[in-house]
Amino acid sequence: MRKIDRQGFLAISTFVALIVLMFIQVNWLFNAARFEEQIFNQTVENALIEARGEIGNRVPVCSNMKNYLCGQPCQAMAKKKTVAEIDSIINSKLKKYHIELGYEFEITDSAYEQKDSKLFGSKCYLQSLNGLLEKDGIQIKLEFPARKQFLLAQMKGSFLLAIFSVLFVMVSFIVTFRMFKRERQTVRQTSDFINNMVHEFQTPLSNIRLAASLIRKKEAVLNDEKVVEYTSVILKENQKLENHVANILKVSCRGENDCALEQVDIHQIISETGNEFKTRLDAQNGRIDYNLDAKYHTLKIAPDHVVLIFSNLIDNAVKYSSLAPQITISTVNRKNTIEITVKDNGIGIDTKDLPMIFDKYYRVSTGNVHNVKGFGLGLTYVKKLIEQYKGKIEVLSSKNSGTLFTITLPLENEEN
Repeated sequence: MRKIDRQGFLAISTFVALIVLMFIQVNWLFNAARFEEQIFNQTVENALIEARGEIGNRVPVCSNMKNYLCGQPCQAMAKKKTVAEIDSIINSKLKKYHIELGYEFEITDSAYEQKDSKLFGSKCYLQSLNGLLEKDGIQIKLEFPARKQFLLAQMKGSFLLAIFSVLFVMVSFIVTFRMFKRERQTVRQTSDFINNMVHEFQTPLSNIRLAASLIRKKEAVLNDEKVVEYTSVILKENQKLENHVANILKVSCRGENDCALEQVDIHQIISETGNEFKTRLDAQNGRIDYNLDAKYHTLKIAPDHVVLIFSNLIDNAVKYSSLAPQITISTVNRKNTIEITVKDNGIGIDTKDLPMIFDKYYRVSTGNVHNVKGFGLGLTYVKKLIEQYKGKIEVLSSKNSGTLFTITLPLENEEN
């Protein structure tokens, strides 16, 4: 089954999340607009209620107003004065609620069906005068011709901020996504370059090994001690280069490792791998102590991977030690996992370097030079292999206090 591209999945998820956020933002804008419209409507209705009260106070003492409101005949001047007086009352009440917007009104006894208008659509406000006059059905009808523009002006700041935010997020995503694609393309090209370069190294290295092996088979040549010494050096250095090439290939690959999985006894491989370092440790008066206490220590894993993990950790413990190397390897079961620790008495790792020791090509240096040769790929590959089996690796260290690596790997099942 094809492995899911996590970066692609993340990009798609981010895009979907942005679409959802934009939808929420637009929805919020419409809700805010409706709320602003409701506030405006309620304010106008409150002003008309107060205007009704004021008109109610004038009717008993002003026959012209009573006659006009009831639709009875009245003189033109009286009518004009009454209309101006009603207009003044309505205007003063609107200003009280800070509504300084042009309006039109009329006194009518016609039935008017109020329909639900669209957002910021045209709307007329009705205020009944029933109870103030002898005739029922009289009402004030009020309209604002520029109501839509007024409400939009009230929302202008929120609209602009929201639109700017949405555009900014969209542009940022597009720019970031393009940068991501460019960086991923660069990584792929770099990986391809490394693969091609390493494969170009493999052929001459094989030829060197073959030539050195043929020299060693010639008995007459082997009588010359210098030739034997040089041949040994060639083979030894050739093996180092081949190991480096193999590590570079393994780290730079993008796909899953194709090694066959087997039921492996972790304790056995730890012991066998440690024994391979016996000669080096004896030369430095060092040793490896084993506390293999895990009851369940069989895992379904590629044996070569286990060997590479522990040979890298032991090799680092030996290389980065200024005293006789003292290495302790312990195992214990915790829930459904096996926990393996590799502890040494080496020079330790500075706290500032700890977060980066698993980075590809990163090497901890002492002073201005690297005292130990290498490509900085060992721990990168160790971490990559452990995570491939859904495990984790942690490190504790400080300068001149040794280092403790803790590896946790899940058991396939409790019977293991």
